[in-house]
Amino acid sequence: SMNRRIKIRLAVALLLGGVGMSWACTVPVFRFALEQWPPDQFEVALFHEESLTAAQEALLKSIQPMETENTTVPNMRIHSVDLTASPDPRWVKWWKENKPKDSTGPRLVFFYPASTMKMTPMWSCDFTADLVSNALQSPARKKVAAQLEAGDSAVWVLVECGDKTKDTAARQLLETRLQIMAKKLKLPEVKTQDIQSGYLSIRPEDLKLSFSVVTLRAGDAAEKAFRETLLNSEDDLKELEHEPMAFPVFGRGRALNALVGKGINADMIDEASAFLSGPCSCQVKRQNPGFDLLTSVDWDQLLENQIRAYDDRAQAEISVESQPAQAETSQPNELAQAGNTPATNPNSPTTETTAPTRTLFAWLPLVGLPILLVGGLIVFFGRQSDN
Repeated sequence: SMNRRIKIRLAVALLLGGVGMSWACTVPVFRFALEQWPPDQFEVALFHEESLTAAQEALLKSIQPMETENTTVPNMRIHSVDLTASPDPRWVKWWKENKPKDSTGPRLVFFYPASTMKMTPMWSCDFTADLVSNALQSPARKKVAAQLEAGDSAVWVLVECGDKTKDTAARQLLETRLQIMAKKLKLPEVKTQDIQSGYLSIRPEDLKLSFSVVTLRAGDAAEKAFRETLLNSEDDLKELEHEPMAFPVFGRGRALNALVGKGINADMIDEASAFLSGPCSCQVKRQNPGFDLLTSVDWDQLLENQIRAYDDRAQAEISVESQPAQAETSQPNELAQAGNTPATNPNSPTTETTAPTRTLFAWLPLVGLPILLVGGLIVFFGRQSDN
């Protein structure tokens, strides 16, 4: 069954992690993925049997991915396949076998990253601006990225089936169970060596367990490409569209395999949550379960923005903590300048504890001096008597 396959994949990930315990990392999986795993690139082919028009050339130029330090934005490579110009025979073969019957102009076909070993395309569309835009980004994917930037450990994408009873039950179960797991699970204690190795760019105390849910409504045209990306990620998911599906998304847009129908249950939600919040025992991305989504998110910039926000928050906390101490030291000076004696509050712990302590320490040098003199005389006369 599908649930059994998911359990096997998670078990394999844990096993591979156990094999490499000598170099295991204590940073949680969800955080390690965000900091260290750039998204895999999709292969995108533009098939055309005639020369592209000026507008089509401009559209093709506008969607060329931007190079970043570790990948591209969007995370894809584009191949312009002119079928009249003797292109790679593999493209020609695929087009002959899969050309849509109603296709009359250029066709854009999106293939999953090579790491998935999948030949089935995730999505294809006519080469028009609105359809291309829908394929590269959507409101739900923007919301997922925003939630991850805000610090969520994972965002669960619920793909509704259109059956209101099933969809409502799945969402309620997800939300309820995820709230429980956010409180129940404990984050691993991050070792200093992992921070020094650059595996974690924020303070360990800034790590938090938080899960949210983003819903893809059945029939939502704006999310059609995103929905197809998820449904085509496994060979048999299309046959189960009559059931709701849940995909936990983490890191830089990486999704674990779907929980489907009755598979959206407490045990499966708990297992996925425990895996994501546990230590990243295996640092090799391809040895961990999951697949990457196509997004137009600059993940390097997102991570930088998040780190800056955490740093600003930490500075604000330090400022707040230091203010009472500054007020405490400055108040006596202000009162002394005014020639007033501070009032004493008998119920204030500050006046009871700090004032005697300061008086005691102020007298210590005076008390200690006679003790030293007496001790010195005893030693001196003791030596005289011995002689």
